[in-house]
Amino acid sequence: MNAVRRTVRRLREDRGNAVVEFVVLSAALLIPSLYLVLTLGSVQAAVFAADTISRDAARIHAVEPDPQIAAERAARHADLVLEDFGLEPGDVVEIRCSEDPCSSPGGTVVATVRIPVPVPGLGPILGDDGPITVGASHSVPVDMHRA
Repeated sequence: MNAVRRTVRRLREDRGNAVVEFVVLSAALLIPSLYLVLTLGSVQAAVFAADTISRDAARIHAVEPDPQIAAERAARHADLVLEDFGLEPGDVVEIRCSEDPCSSPGGTVVATVRIPVPVPGLGPILGDDGPITVGASHSVPVDMHRA
């Protein structure tokens, strides 16, 4: 009987720990969840950027008759899009053409983009490129009846 009273008394004296437990558990669950959201946001931004760059670079090369000007315009556009999405500018576009030059009537231009995605906060450990790479590809036919 005496042991039961001591146990009941100890249970009643257990006060004030709920706040501490709530704070510790909240931090243990909130910090990884927040990190996951930040990482997924970076990946999704890179996916949007890759899609935009591949579509526009293929269109630029399909319309511009001078290959040098087309390459410069596509590179400048890619850098602007990467900057808009908060990613590091770089050489991320690869162009393949079925005809030479790319804007030859009846040809097809394929733009492939690969963007390395940095993981937030782990740049010094994993390097600037990061372990995740996203990509997109877009194909544009060149008008058969262009002058």
